[in-house]
Amino acid sequence: MKLRITFFSLLLGSGSLFAQKSIDQAGIKITTAPLHCDVPSEGYQADLIALTITNTTNEVKNVSYSFELYYDNNCATCGHDEYLYTQTLQPNQTLQGVCLDRNNMRLTIFDHMPAHLTKTQLTDFNIKSVTVQ
Repeated sequence: MKLRITFFSLLLGSGSLFAQKSIDQAGIKITTAPLHCDVPSEGYQADLIALTITNTTNEVKNVSYSFELYYDNNCATCGHDEYLYTQTLQPNQTLQGVCLDRNNMRLTIFDHMPAHLTKTQLTDFNIKSVTVQ
């Protein structure tokens, strides 16, 4: 019984346990996964959602997408065009979000930092407006 209570407490207390989101459209596959970042040399600690975008074709593909990000149950990005991103993928190329990639931040979504730094937390997200050319 004690193990069950601990397990459910962990599930309810963790903001990174979103159902993995997946999109498969016109030879482009987008998946998401939690990413814990702890980089003491940069003074950075946060949990993110990492995107993996894969071109499963033998052609160059351009994919555009946007995020609908809900922090503390409020949509922070709804109606903001600056959250529309475009990626160009070579044949069979995969792009993946990593910690502190300042050149490609559009492959990660901020989830939360430790509670002593901020109480803001991602409560839901959607990948929207996906177009592939």
